[in-house]
Amino acid sequence: MSIREFLDALRSTQGQHTLASVLEGPESGERLLLCEGVPVWPARPEGLLARNLPALAGCGASGILTLENKRIFVEKFGGAPRLVICGGGHVAESVVRLAVMLGLPVTGLEERPDYADALRRAGAEKVLCGPYAENLTQVEGSAETYFVVATRAHSFDLECLTGIYKKRFAYVGMLGSRSRSALVRRQLIEAGTAPEKAESLHAPIGLAIKAQTAQEIALSILAEIVEVKNGRQKTEGFPPELLNALDACTGQGKAPVLVTIVSRHGSTPREVGAKMLVLPDGRSVGSVGGGIMEYRVQQLASKMQAGEAAPCQLAEYSASAKEDDAALAACGGSMNVFLQLLKEEENNEA
Repeated sequence: MSIREFLDALRSTQGQHTLASVLEGPESGERLLLCEGVPVWPARPEGLLARNLPALAGCGASGILTLENKRIFVEKFGGAPRLVICGGGHVAESVVRLAVMLGLPVTGLEERPDYADALRRAGAEKVLCGPYAENLTQVEGSAETYFVVATRAHSFDLECLTGIYKKRFAYVGMLGSRSRSALVRRQLIEAGTAPEKAESLHAPIGLAIKAQTAQEIALSILAEIVEVKNGRQKTEGFPPELLNALDACTGQGKAPVLVTIVSRHGSTPREVGAKMLVLPDGRSVGSVGGGIMEYRVQQLASKMQAGEAAPCQLAEYSASAKEDDAALAACGGSMNVFLQLLKEEENNEA
């Protein structure tokens, strides 16, 4: 697996992703990433996964699929969540600071240069300074894009929302009173926005925590976004902290081990798709259950890194196992985890 090429493909595409991983047989460890059903990595797929593209693209949920008598783990997840905020006032600044703390990359839009600079200082990854309608054409929506509208005037709010509702999004919220929110919804519908879209607007924005200061309002907004984000039925995919750890591993000469839960039954701590990256120095990022289970996984990962075990492993932890610690690791249930040594020099496009 070429880590750099995979990261580039994942970050350069937005939308519904499907990652297929061969779990057994001579092609064990081969992976294929699709975005909206189109292969994006490797660019020229071959073998078992390439021969079964229609089945992979049409798979509606994460889980194990059998193709040509081989088990394939198919994982569906959205692109990395991204926050887009229109406006650059005190609340917007606080939203950006808190979003960065939560690992959400932020794109800021603001017409006034001084306020645009404030968004940059707060930590926005990208800031577009200029007319809202014009800058929104440069923002690509997706199923993982969260829009916050917090401009200085009603007319600007309406302008932003009109542009946003032409895009894909996971969430749209607007700062303002109940009466202002009702007016905006009515005007959006009158201007041609579908009523169901206008009614889905989170306005007044944020959870009702009686917030008063800019920081408290930002907390209520991010709390609502996290509630929406974590309530959606999908796997967690590749969280930002795991992507950053993969980034740090490239070019270091030592391979990490990626661990993924591919199936589970009964009571287990983590869901299908949960991941952990075991680094060459023994540290780990993410979790597949904690406790004895992670200890066992880390032991196996260490052997893989030392060349004492095969570079791809499908390991089972079950409450029916004879060893008590294996039963405890599964917390009364059972799960299968797939471990793969990610060697940077390997190139799936060869």
